Amino acid sequence: MSRKISQVGINLIKSFEGCRLKAYKPVPTEEYWTIGWGHYGPDIKAGMTMTQAQADSMLVADLAKYEAYVNNPAYVPVTAQLNQNQFDALVSFCYNCGSGSLKKLCAGRTIVEIAQNITKYNKGGGNVLAGLVRRRQVELELFTKAAEAIKEDDTLELTNYQWTTLRAQVKALLDTGTIKDTTWLDKIDSKELTTSELAWLSFIVAKK
Repeated sequence: MSRKISQVGINLIKSFEGCRLKAYKPVPTEEYWTIGWGHYGPDIKAGMTMTQAQADSMLVADLAKYEAYVNNPAYVPVTAQLNQNQFDALVSFCYNCGSGSLKKLCAGRTIVEIAQNITKYNKGGGNVLAGLVRRRQVELELFTKAAEAIKEDDTLELTNYQWTTLRAQVKALLDTGTIKDTTWLDKIDSKELTTSELAWLSFIVAKK
């Protein structure tokens, strides 16, 4: 059975991609336009817009495509050996860099060697980009983090002080551009974070 990305991996992707409902180019030299949760390709045209529901639906479809690449031994020969964190990190990598880069990263390499090379993919238009440096580092840290059993649908029960502290930490991450998805604040304000979502936020806060 094909493996699926966990909520931790989805949160990683969302935090770096952000969601924009009008087509844009993050780097002027990009061949194609981007929209939604970082959807990039010839199907996106200048001036194109979409609703939040359409962006969310597109994300689900895109995740399935990139999960398939990481599940495919032709692209990731060691796929059967990956734990959930390693799988999630590679789906994020593929989502950002494409299947060709995924294959190049993993071909003929052990899991240790993949970890040693993942941060090299930090350029856009031939230039090292700070955002890609940060993303590769977070992917590397997730890739090398021991897998833990997490119940993803458990809603958190925190004290008001804990919610307030968490909100301040997340706001600081948004202000510095470490994460871009502002819906984190909505989840905290409505006290609807799950255990896996807190695990992701704690992971990001701890590395700052």
